[in-house]
Amino acid sequence: MDCPRCGAHNESDVGSCLSCGAAISESENLPTIAQKPHGPPSSPAKAAAPRLAQGAPPKQCPNCMTLNAATFKFCARCGTPLGATAAPGASAPKSAAAPAKSAPPPKPPAPVRPAAPARPVPPPPPKPVTGQSRPPPAPPKPAAPVRPRARVSAIARDGSRSADFVLVKDETRVGRDVEPTEVKLDKDPFIAPVHAVFRFEGPQLVVQDSGTANGVFLWLKERTLESGDELRIGRQRLRIEWMPDEPEQLADQPVWGSPNPGYVARVVQILEGGGEGDVYPLKPGENLVGRGTGDVSFPNDGYVSSKHASITVGEGSLAVKDLGSANGTFVRVNGQAAVTAGDLLLVGEQILRIDPA
Repeated sequence: MDCPRCGAHNESDVGSCLSCGAAISESENLPTIAQKPHGPPSSPAKAAAPRLAQGAPPKQCPNCMTLNAATFKFCARCGTPLGATAAPGASAPKSAAAPAKSAPPPKPPAPVRPAAPARPVPPPPPKPVTGQSRPPPAPPKPAAPVRPRARVSAIARDGSRSADFVLVKDETRVGRDVEPTEVKLDKDPFIAPVHAVFRFEGPQLVVQDSGTANGVFLWLKERTLESGDELRIGRQRLRIEWMPDEPEQLADQPVWGSPNPGYVARVVQILEGGGEGDVYPLKPGENLVGRGTGDVSFPNDGYVSSKHASITVGEGSLAVKDLGSANGTFVRVNGQAAVTAGDLLLVGEQILRIDPA
């Protein structure tokens, strides 16, 4: 019997083509409706077992367990491709109406992409504040700028202002080794590391000597003196004092000397280094201090005016008065002294002027 699909010749007792698996007994072996036999139906005749080829082991159908020749590609009974694995749970033969297609080869497994690194989990957003809550504290107010309370100006020899210092704190030091925010005068060797202190006592500004050898001198117009007070006139440093008491005289042997015209006080010149120089006696009344003339004269000092000052000796009193000199007359501060705007101080060789804030 020839296969209607591929034309291959098959035995007459097979139900499917042994070459392509197509059904070949539908039109020839099965009765048509017009040829339906009469009488009781008989049990269907079993298909004859296919003939096995000699020499090679038979192939068993994985679907219906029928033995087939080794050369068969499809089962002669059910048409299942030989060598295919039977479907799980299948026991009845499949219809041979259409040949079973061979299963495609399995696809290679898809490459597995490496997992991306886990991203850091962002922190959860802050929970909204519910209910009544305290308002955030107000930012602190910036501190109000500190206003200057006074100014100190350094005056050069030509009268110009060479430096300006602001007094803000209650105490401000003056010297060579003080802070830059204080009155720092580091170019004058006659100024001590801490020479003086400016201090506010309430609204009043005072200057205090730190006990230095060269002292602090305050400009004056007229002032009463005490014995032992010091003056700065030009480049002269002078000490004013009463004459010492006369030594006791022996009754039988008096001390001979120059006649005393009535001197009761004296001016002692203090030399650089602390030694004593010339001594000028003072008579009662007014005594003139100047460069060329007077009772006390310094002809070689160009900073002393011709009529610089006068020293008045009274009965138990001493006083000094500036006569309008170019460079002024200064008295040493004993301890501390109050100062106001316009006052001049002499510290070492530096003149300081107190100015308003």
